[in-house]
Formats: sequence, C-alpha cells, structure tokens
Amino acid sequence: MNAFRVPIFATLLVWLAFMPATASAQIKPIDTEVLKALRAGGHVVVIRHTQADPDKADTDPLNFRNVKTQQPLTEQGRQSAKALGDTWRRLGISFGEVLTSRFNRCYQTALLAGFKAAKPVTELTEGSLVVSPNEQRRRAAFLRQLVVAPMAAGQNRLIVSHRISLGQAFGKEWYDVKEGEASIFRIENGAYSLITRLQLDDWSRLLLIANKG
Repeated sequence: MNAFRVPIFATLLVWLAFMPATASAQIKPIDTEVLKALRAGGHVVVIRHTQADPDKADTDPLNFRNVKTQQPLTEQGRQSAKALGDTWRRLGISFGEVLTSRFNRCYQTALLAGFKAAKPVTELTEGSLVVSPNEQRRRAAFLRQLVVAPMAAGQNRLIVSHRISLGQAFGKEWYDVKEGEASIFRIENGAYSLITRLQLDDWSRLLLIANKG
C-alpha cells in the first residue's frame, strides 16, 4: 500500500492522543455511561475508516482485489487504527464480530486495530458512483438492520464503513462524520438509539475513567 509519509511530529500527535489520559482531560457525564455500556456488551460501534490519502481516489471501484487502485490509509491513519485497537483493549471493550466495507482502507482499519477475523461485506461498501439508487437504499437498510441484529452475550459489534454509507443509513447528521469517528448505538427491543459520537481523541477521557477505577 502506497500511503504517503507524514512528518514524524504528526505521527507522534496521533499516539499522544491515545496515551494514558491526564488530569487535563475533561470527563463528560456521558463518558462513564459509555464505558460501562461498552464493557457490558450488547452495543454496536460504527466507525468511519481512519485517515485516508486525500490525493488518491478509487479508480477501479468494482475490483476490490486491486487495492493499488483504491484510496489508501495514510501513515497517520494506520497509526490511528493501531492506537484505537490498543485503547479498546486497555478499556476492556470486547467485540465478538467485526464487519467492514470491502474497500481496503476499511478492512485495514480493522486489521491494524487487531481484528484479524474482520469480515469484508459488500453491503457495507460505499457504492454511490457505481450502483443504482435502489441498491444504495438496500445497502442503507442492511446497515440499519445489522445494527440491531442479535449478538453474543457480553460482546459488542464493530462496523467499519464510509461517510456516504453512514449518511445514507442514519441521516444527514452523519454526512459530516470524521475519519475514525465512532457512533455508539444502544440496542433495546429490536431498535437502536445513539448514545454518543466519539472522535479519535475523545477516547482519552474514557481512559482517564478506567485509570481512576
């Protein structure tokens, strides 16, 4: 994968965001609830892939095996994915199922986070430029249904997809979702509700709670 190199200081900033939180982090009331909920399981975390090269494009969007023609993760994106997986493990958050888009930047986000059993799924793959409007609606419905699908007790489900896919599934509020941003859904009685949305550096607040505990 031909991800461009970023300055060393930029990579360091990524790691600093996931180092043990300090007293300067401002814990929000929702943070304790989120950490408790994810540790208990039964929740779904939907994230957009980590940082991808903005100078590259998907030039062969129907051939998922040809990763050289896809927009790759940057070095910062790769380091962010590794740090995110490490943070989840330090927080005691378990994922029994990890599903991704078939584009390599989503699959690599999951692999670099430590999920070797991650499964690429066509229906989670952004296809607005190459699939019909009806297929786009079908994929959006699939993502919504996947969020409420049964899962193993004590486990969570992780989904790695794209900004367009999340917007089509969950509404216009998700069209501004940032790279690496997580939407955390609570599942109750076959329906989902959003608990919160976390940026990459927001996880440091949860680490502060865990360190105090």
